[in-house]
Amino acid sequence: MDHREHTRSTTVRHTVALPQEPTPLAPPGWTDWQLGLQREILRLITQKNSSIREEISDRVDEVLLRTTLEATGGNISQASHRLGISRPTLRSRLRQLKIATPNSPT
Repeated sequence: MDHREHTRSTTVRHTVALPQEPTPLAPPGWTDWQLGLQREILRLITQKNSSIREEISDRVDEVLLRTTLEATGGNISQASHRLGISRPTLRSRLRQLKIATPNSPT
């Protein structure tokens, strides 16, 4: 009877998902929203040949204005004060972005 140990060879394979697009280097301390914005900018850069600055600016402004209006209960005076802009400037930007407010004409 042979008392030698028998060992079994097992191969383990791992599947690693590689990113679809290059992973950008981000400065230390960037938060999830900044990284998300960076990914969106990179996506737009690869899809468009034209300037993306205005599109990104409009998207950021829309989130900023809608959130501020919601936080102030739709009060234009409070929202403009919190944003550090005049009421006419806020109203103008809301019209440009087609953001309705409780007092805006329909």
